[in-house]
Amino acid sequence: MKKLIRISLLLCVFTFGASSTVSAQESYGGALNLFAKIGDDSAISGYYEFALAKNFTISPEATIPLNFDYIHAGARVDYYFDSLLNLNEPWDIWGGAGAGLYMGTHDDGGIILDLHIGGEYKFNQTWGIILEAGGRDGGTGSLGVGIHL
Repeated sequence: MKKLIRISLLLCVFTFGASSTVSAQESYGGALNLFAKIGDDSAISGYYEFALAKNFTISPEATIPLNFDYIHAGARVDYYFDSLLNLNEPWDIWGGAGAGLYMGTHDDGGIILDLHIGGEYKFNQTWGIILEAGGRDGGTGSLGVGIHL
């Protein structure tokens, strides 16, 4: 039953993000980013970006480990360094912070804060590959795909 509740919560987060209207500016916002985290804490995660202000996005995010012993739901804010570094498409580089709630047996649950940095190479207007580092312990890395809507 716990697994069903966790999966349902994740689907609700993604349904909300995918059904909301996005007012993207330049290349910021309007992206669904999905990740695979490999290692001791292997998991799938994702977030949906909304443009907050120039160069800033805000995103609901969720993570479910492959062993289903917890769920993480939270939010993150990212700053895109593209204009500061004079980067053009197909590159994006960002840094940000997140906060979320861990529910389940992992780390006894609770509120978690994290810092992260990432980059994306876009193959076309819709698809990109993402590498992100950081997280709650500072040593987590993720490989993902960006879907720009």
